[in-house]
Amino acid sequence: MERTNETIGNVMNTNRLSALFWLSLGISAQYGSIKLGLGAVREPGSGFLPFLAGITISLFALIIFIQSWGKDREKNRPLASLWLGLRWKRPLAVCLITAGYILLFERLGFAIATFLFLMALLKGLESITWWRALLLSGFTTGLSYLLLSFSLESTIPKGILGF
Repeated sequence: MERTNETIGNVMNTNRLSALFWLSLGISAQYGSIKLGLGAVREPGSGFLPFLAGITISLFALIIFIQSWGKDREKNRPLASLWLGLRWKRPLAVCLITAGYILLFERLGFAIATFLFLMALLKGLESITWWRALLLSGFTTGLSYLLLSFSLESTIPKGILGF
């Protein structure tokens, strides 16, 4: 029996596939949070909020999964239609810049790594002037550093410069 694109689209459409993905993620979150301990209503454990998030994700996924069996052909597109006309350059660049930030964060410290991360995003992906990118990166990094270090008293990596 030969399947046409319309038949394949009806068998596994994008909404159904994404709903199954999010349902499995929600159930995994619930399972993991039970292992952490839910606690009580008056004294919630560390797994309480992730458990609620997992339930919420699972409920929305179930609603979308049930709706995917409807007659509306526009919503039930074939999976291959997700990749048509997709532009990969910017999302891939953001992923690579973020991966570099994660790898350099401990070595260089918060201040330098964050400044370089913001510079790469602002100057590399946006068409703004060097001065504006330097100013925004420096201001945002400095404000974040002050907020995390002094106001919230967080421990952040000092890096090679010691601050």
